[in-house]
Amino acid sequence: MKKHHFYIIFFLLLCIINEGYSQGLQFYGNEKRISERSSFCVFTEKYLSVATGTFTISFEYAAQNTESPGYIFYLKNADGQEAFNLTYVYDDSKGSFMFAQDGKQIYHAFPYPAAKLHAKWIPIIFKMDIPNDRINISIGNDQVTIEEIGLNKRTFTPQLFFGMCNYILETASFSIRNLKINNDEENWNFPLNESKGEDVHDNKGRIIGHVTNPTWLINRSYYWKPLFQSYSSTPSGFAFAPEKQEFYIYNQDSIITYNIYKRTSEQLPYMPEKTTFPIRLGMNFYDESKGNIYAYELNWAETFIAKMNPQTRTWDMINQNDITLQMHHHSAIFNPQKRQFLFFGGYGNRRYYNTFITYDLLQERWDTLHFAGDKISPRFFAGIAMSPDCKRAYIYGGKGNETGDQNVGIQYYYDFYQLDFETKQIKKLWEHKAPSANRIPTRDMILSEDGKYVYLLAYPEYKPETHLQLYRLSISDGSYEALGDSIPLTSEEIATNANLYFNKKLEEFYCVTQEFEKYGQSATRIYSLSNPPASLAAVKFYDKLRSDSKDSSIWLYLIPILCLVVAGGILITIKRQQSTKKEKHQTKTIFSPQESNTSDTGLISIIPAATAETIEKEEIDETLLPDAITRRRNSISLFGTFTATDKNGRDMTYMFSPKIRHIFLYILINSITKDGVLSSDMNNLFWPDKPDDKIKNLKNVTMNHLRKTLQELEGIELTHQKGYFKLMFTDECYCDYQRFFFLTDGMKRAPLSENDTMELHNILAQGKFLNTIEESLFDYFKQQAESFTVSLLSEQIHTFYKNGRNSATIRICNILFAIDPLSDIAMTYAVCTYRRQNRSDKAIHLYSIFTKEYRKVMDEDYPIAFDKVNTENIRF
Repeated sequence: MKKHHFYIIFFLLLCIINEGYSQGLQFYGNEKRISERSSFCVFTEKYLSVATGTFTISFEYAAQNTESPGYIFYLKNADGQEAFNLTYVYDDSKGSFMFAQDGKQIYHAFPYPAAKLHAKWIPIIFKMDIPNDRINISIGNDQVTIEEIGLNKRTFTPQLFFGMCNYILETASFSIRNLKINNDEENWNFPLNESKGEDVHDNKGRIIGHVTNPTWLINRSYYWKPLFQSYSSTPSGFAFAPEKQEFYIYNQDSIITYNIYKRTSEQLPYMPEKTTFPIRLGMNFYDESKGNIYAYELNWAETFIAKMNPQTRTWDMINQNDITLQMHHHSAIFNPQKRQFLFFGGYGNRRYYNTFITYDLLQERWDTLHFAGDKISPRFFAGIAMSPDCKRAYIYGGKGNETGDQNVGIQYYYDFYQLDFETKQIKKLWEHKAPSANRIPTRDMILSEDGKYVYLLAYPEYKPETHLQLYRLSISDGSYEALGDSIPLTSEEIATNANLYFNKKLEEFYCVTQEFEKYGQSATRIYSLSNPPASLAAVKFYDKLRSDSKDSSIWLYLIPILCLVVAGGILITIKRQQSTKKEKHQTKTIFSPQESNTSDTGLISIIPAATAETIEKEEIDETLLPDAITRRRNSISLFGTFTATDKNGRDMTYMFSPKIRHIFLYILINSITKDGVLSSDMNNLFWPDKPDDKIKNLKNVTMNHLRKTLQELEGIELTHQKGYFKLMFTDECYCDYQRFFFLTDGMKRAPLSENDTMELHNILAQGKFLNTIEESLFDYFKQQAESFTVSLLSEQIHTFYKNGRNSATIRICNILFAIDPLSDIAMTYAVCTYRRQNRSDKAIHLYSIFTKEYRKVMDEDYPIAFDKVNTENIRF
């Protein structure tokens, strides 16, 4: 039954994930080193199949760097000499796709202007007709059939590679998704929805292919990517121009233009020069048809609407002093068909509002819009979205109360309304249950293309250091799902803005946060997230699959074993009733509790260390390491607490008495760093007060005892050759110090790859080298390892911080703190990283703990004040 449940859940998960979260795989071109480029072998040898009729490859292609030419895929007949390729060629601002017989001739070229390729998904289909020796190719809207392509046989066994392959090193810079391959007998569908690892699954969950150096696109649909940030000494406003693919950040004296394609920014003053724009909270609408920003303020006598042209950097006041009202954190939408702004709700003068106010650009007039139907309670912080035809709008959530009087108190709303502008009716569609922690939506909601959902950002605004979270709400029933990772935000209620935008051309969501300081300074940050946004379940899908599969496999082993145990128990009971007392004693000895606790299947529970991976939706965990530290079978750990685990996964540390433990460790370290230990050198080290004749006997007994203990492990052997004791290892036995020594080339350098670096961090995260061994014999080894580790981590902290890798910086700081609690470097970079993340509470808390520990140990105050902590003070 358990097995059946697993497969049912497995099937349903596959359907759900593959339906909604087909993502993709990115390949780097000449912008990356060869060692960092990817190679995707679509079919491993196990799944190679012979095609006799037709063979079809279809996928979607998106160019990442249109100026990077090279191979896209290489297709070879595993049972013949035929080989073909598809390449991208770039020359003089012109791009083209070329299909060729590899190394022989070009069959056809598809011209494709580079401007039309940038970050746009293009369908590509190759249909090979094997018996008739021809192929039909479709790229975008272009199609061609090529005869006599050189198929010498009636069969074709496809070996397909995307990116690099053997001698093929020059690859284009591109991404693929929705890869589908079929012949006359079988279809393969590759959702490419993995988030890590090198295995490639099909939509049935089978591991079909393999990829090296993968960049999985689903991570870009979960983790928000910082694009740009700007600081101003005055308040700022923000606008998105989708038709120009530009962002505008304007303040009192200038406007910044950020080009999304080029990733470049330019700040220029208003014209005429020295013009000052009266900005306070930076509210605005953007008119795509005219290319104008309509900036406005709704704040009593300061209420105005101004038209700003970002291209000419000029602005004109079009309405001022016609109306006096204050509506902080109101909802607002622009109707381009009627050339009309609509404002709803807001807060001012200790009151919450629920009126609809309009401003008509054509008539230059303010008015009140009245609706019949369901009443919306006075509120602010409500989300709003307009339908594409401008006939309907939707309002969701917020906070306020039924009277509108702030003195009555506050109520959070989770209701959803539809506004019909043709019938002037309001209809309440639903109200969902309040979440465990109250939250408010940001102003702009995004309507999905099919009109079934709205996307919105929401956050607990009452927390000073809070996080924005993206949600997708169903318009029909109010069900919702959290998507993407969270975004840190400092909430000051009125002085904090966050908005959500969607870029149809690039299929990206943008989150823009604006935080205003007490004296008008402002910080604007832009983040991007690829569409469709992914949930945590989608990103962790294959982790869950492996876990469920492992649980299912365990049950497959345990059920028959349990049956045998039960049957054995019954048999024992019967025999006990019929046997003598001696037989009873023997039976009891054979089936003792100590032995029955040992699993006959050899299974072991994975025990996570203190830094085991814990995913929290509302938290950021900088102690997270890619590979959870677990108790390995057949392993020896010298970092942190000394532990030994036998071949069955049982802790055998207790079998090493203090004397044998010290001898074992001394031989082990010298076997890894040198050629072992000279037998005569051990005499004075471990038996200094014994006569020579007794030392020989004690040594033999000790070594025999050690050899017997090591029999519980596989892949390790104590040898004695030419007067030296040495421990010999095979790959079956894992020793963290051996890996540490190998990864650092004998403590001479940093690891050579990202994976090796993360493996080293996993080892160091277990704790200090020989942390629980107090014997002075090991002081030199401990000092040597600690000195190298501190130096290495200090350099890595600086590098990761400089490269903007915040989580990695904090992670290494935590490891360094475990080694040296008074590390200036770890404290300084951790504090500066938290500041950069706008997590001042974390920075203050860490500094407080550090200074208390410093005072306790050094008996004096730490000499650098919190506001003076800066990485520029650190010298390497």
